[in-house]
Amino acid sequence: MTQPGDFNFEELRRMLRQMGLVGDDGELDLNAIMQRMQQMQASGRMWGITPADQDPDAAWRTTMTSAKQATEAQGPDPELMPHEREAVIDAERLAQSWLNEFTAFDNPGLPARTITRSQWLDGTSAGWRSIVEPIIEGLGEALQRSSTEGAPEGMDFGAMMGPLMKTSASLMYRERLKRELTKVARDTLTGTEIGFNLFQGTGVVVVPSNIAQFTENLDADDTDLMLVLLLRESARQRLFHQVGWLSPQLLALMTHYAREITIDLDAIAERLSPENLQSMSMEDIARIGEEVQVSFFRPATTDVQMEILDRLGVLLALVEGWVDHVSGRAMEKWMPHAGRISEVLRRRRAAEGPVRSVLKELIGLDLSPRLVRDAENIWAAIEHDRGIEGRDEVWSHPDMVPNARHLEDPLSFTSDGESASDDLDEELRKLLDS
Repeated sequence: MTQPGDFNFEELRRMLRQMGLVGDDGELDLNAIMQRMQQMQASGRMWGITPADQDPDAAWRTTMTSAKQATEAQGPDPELMPHEREAVIDAERLAQSWLNEFTAFDNPGLPARTITRSQWLDGTSAGWRSIVEPIIEGLGEALQRSSTEGAPEGMDFGAMMGPLMKTSASLMYRERLKRELTKVARDTLTGTEIGFNLFQGTGVVVVPSNIAQFTENLDADDTDLMLVLLLRESARQRLFHQVGWLSPQLLALMTHYAREITIDLDAIAERLSPENLQSMSMEDIARIGEEVQVSFFRPATTDVQMEILDRLGVLLALVEGWVDHVSGRAMEKWMPHAGRISEVLRRRRAAEGPVRSVLKELIGLDLSPRLVRDAENIWAAIEHDRGIEGRDEVWSHPDMVPNARHLEDPLSFTSDGESASDDLDEELRKLLDS
């Protein structure tokens, strides 16, 4: 984050004096500032915001292009040779044949793909947009509301600054998103490792450059590692393909979270009152700007937001726990020597790497390794009680899957798939129906 000491305030004062915004006495001219802001807003040039920044399609293209450029600038990302791609496709077919015995979900029958990091960004762009744009919209709406509700008396601050605040929030969030996507693009090993099915209408996807980077200092057979990754990715793809409500439910939770975003700018609005603004130094204004940016990315604080994040975490844990259990069962039979690779992948998931941190950075969700272990245990318990088909039948409806209480106590999970019918459930049903 930029610190106040990084600014050349004398240069800024000189520039503002030339613009007529600072008087000869060095103090800000509030009336001149308000007039200039109104003029710049009307022309669409305020703070360098261009018409493209206010166009959602153009802004998204710019974000993804910037992420790709940043990714490509960090090193080579070669495509596999044809014979190498064929080896991956053959290994995926083998992994799929192993899974047939351990899940009731069918193989989608889509061919496996090997992609570069840039192709990963291209392929996941629409998926990322569906996840983050509701958050950007919620952030912008919250900031716009705050600028109106906290405005000093006598200032139509909201009407003048609201649209600017909304666009500024989008720009700041997209800059953060670009950095996070750049890190994930260079770290993710497979298409759905992050837990969301961002590749719509495709089969198993692997990123060989990242796998090669991951195995550089790993004492493991490359072929075995690739088979384990393909086994896990194949299981996850079967789940997302067969359980039609899963992706919409995840998106509905994210959308509901976004609608609950609030930004408390009352104190900042008070400090921006005319009498205070008149005597502020450039350093003071810079510090206030920093406080506004920090307030954007604070963890969720409202009870509703915390409940949504808890439920999102449970659902993602159920996905990962199911994948761990099903792929583990297949490995017990076909790759009993590969347990160490599974443990390495578990440690990777638990580490603060880009794949885990992207959701933490963007919405404050930190998926607990313990929760994933609990989810794996409950799927094992359900299979022991009901068999493989009975276990996978639990996924037939969102009200039937285990909840947080069941993860803590697997024996409490009953056959009726009890679910609390509360306001949040009703809100999610509306989102899924719309």
